[in-house]
Amino acid sequence: MNEGYLRELDAELSVVGIRGSRRRRILVETADHLRESGDPARFGEPRLIAARFADELATNGARRTALFSFLALAPAGIGYALLVGLNRPGPDITSARTLSVGLAAALVVALAPQISLAAGLLAIALAWRLRAAQVAPAAAISLLHRRVAVALGAGAATLAGVAVYAVEYSRGLPDWWTTLAFAVTATAIVPVAVAAAALGRTARLRAATSGPGGDVFDDLGPLLDRVPLRLRGRPWRFCLLFAAAVAVVAFVGGGLDEGPRNAVAEFAAICFGFAILGRFLGLRR
Repeated sequence: MNEGYLRELDAELSVVGIRGSRRRRILVETADHLRESGDPARFGEPRLIAARFADELATNGARRTALFSFLALAPAGIGYALLVGLNRPGPDITSARTLSVGLAAALVVALAPQISLAAGLLAIALAWRLRAAQVAPAAAISLLHRRVAVALGAGAATLAGVAVYAVEYSRGLPDWWTTLAFAVTATAIVPVAVAAAALGRTARLRAATSGPGGDVFDDLGPLLDRVPLRLRGRPWRFCLLFAAAVAVVAFVGGGLDEGPRNAVAEFAAICFGFAILGRFLGLRR
């Protein structure tokens, strides 16, 4: 009877995405419990046991992956900031080997890091909200996976954009800068790839707990409630306020020459990103 129970549990664990050494460990522990009790009925139905394991592992795995991914993006962020700081004022934007490719690379280098940072911070905020949950709703876990995936994808796109930028504008860049750019991209992509693989393993787990996934207002509720502008449940008001704040910073940082242009560009980019990715990242419903 125990052997039949273990075979059924093995099949159910595979259905919910628990595989490899993790599945073998669960089966070994279950076999030990069955030998002690001698009654499979007291242990529970294999389908329910497998679902419980999947829910707990998916919750813990999603939280850990969010933190690990944020840390994995840190070298890319540091390298990017270093390269940007050392590339002032930079080459003429029209001096690329192939203008369309150069402009595309410059656009990616300008926008992708902001998307990566925003999605990464949103992932950390959601992971913090779920920090005490032994089992989180499947919708919340899925949202956390999406935020991490966007953060890692935009981070990888940034590194690719830097490499293409270095090639396209190599005639107007110092040789040491292009060498540094290739070194940064080759080094920083490794932890990003490792984090992406970890996300893929965690995303295979099929959590089934019902419940709402929430949104940014649930993640930042205590903070937003202190703002006397009634932002909760008003996503576009939240977006416009945030975009305006960033635009002010861009205006001050750019000075009278570049400030107005930078402010308008940042405001428009944030609103566009909010419209495109808002629902996907849980910024609005």
